[in-house]
Amino acid sequence: MVGMTTGLQNTLLSLRAELEGFASVSIGLMLAGYFIGFLLGSIRAPKMIMRVGHIRAFAALAAMASISILLHAIWVNTYAWFFLRLLSGFCFSAIFVIAESWVNDKADNQNRATLLSLYVSMLFGGIGLGQFLITVGDPRDFIQFTLVSVLISAAVIPLLITKTPAPTFQQAEKMPVRQLLKMVPLGVLGCFILQFGYASMFGFGPVYFSRLGLSLLHIASLMAIFIFGCLCMQFQLGKLSDRFDRKLIMTVCGFGASILAIWLAQLTAASGWQLYLACYLFGALFLPLYSMAIAHTNDHLAKRQMVAASSVLIRANGLGAIGGLILSGLLLDKFGSTVFFYFIGLLPAIVALMAFYHYCFQRHTSQRPHSNAVSPTQVTQTMINNALNDD
Repeated sequence: MVGMTTGLQNTLLSLRAELEGFASVSIGLMLAGYFIGFLLGSIRAPKMIMRVGHIRAFAALAAMASISILLHAIWVNTYAWFFLRLLSGFCFSAIFVIAESWVNDKADNQNRATLLSLYVSMLFGGIGLGQFLITVGDPRDFIQFTLVSVLISAAVIPLLITKTPAPTFQQAEKMPVRQLLKMVPLGVLGCFILQFGYASMFGFGPVYFSRLGLSLLHIASLMAIFIFGCLCMQFQLGKLSDRFDRKLIMTVCGFGASILAIWLAQLTAASGWQLYLACYLFGALFLPLYSMAIAHTNDHLAKRQMVAASSVLIRANGLGAIGGLILSGLLLDKFGSTVFFYFIGLLPAIVALMAFYHYCFQRHTSQRPHSNAVSPTQVTQTMINNALNDD
């Protein structure tokens, strides 16, 4: 339900902002507020969780997120929406901490990969299904904002009635950003650059397809099939990157995604099935690059360093998302929507060039097969630990 909430509200706000006549740069700034809030939440929310407990914190933050989305419908203003998105990002940061920490606490070495694969699949599946809820009513009306609020509220129920004890956290080693960047530049910069593209696609993708003249159902279907392309290929490409050199697979996927983005830039509303096929293939090659970049990072780390490195990567992701949304808005304002997929396509090409460079000149580096799956809970557990260590 949290995934459906995330998928619906992001597309809903992008389309509503477009219908309200917000400038592209204003849409970018408004959507960037979510990731600013997410970064703030990664620093401050864990302290609140440890102070009042997981269940109370989850309920309080879900209530705040529910109120926030309803206020979007009441108070339609660029500046107001920026602060409301910032509040939503703060709340969802803590919500993901709580949900993922529960998964991590109940997992062991025998079932961890299975549980995390199920968790990620359900999250992305929910985001994909949430796209279709945009067709329930009109984005100009109140009903879809109410639906988001209902989904957030419903997500609280399983947690409130569970008898499972709250998880505990252990101290984690810290790692300076400069140290990790020096050790694994491809991993850190790759995550940063890719998040430029991911945030832009999820933020401005619905706006772009709307400007093509597509209906709400077609927009929802294209965004969903983009996500489902990743779901279909994530595991296969992960296995492939374990069997062969990970940098080589990143090179192929990066250049492939870039070519597909250029193809998408050529298509119109009259392209029909080609538009769906291009979105599916683009998602299949573009989205899995992120997990390969994290796996490449872990290939160069000792086990005791992996959790600390995740903290650095989540901040790189947040900064990349903020920068990507602002830059996308500026580009669309200045050059129009035709430049959108050319910009998106440039990003995986840069990552592919970096990966190819490292493949050619650092082929002697060993690759550990255990790091193909990276736990998102490593990131959230590190948020808790770093916040507590700062006190």
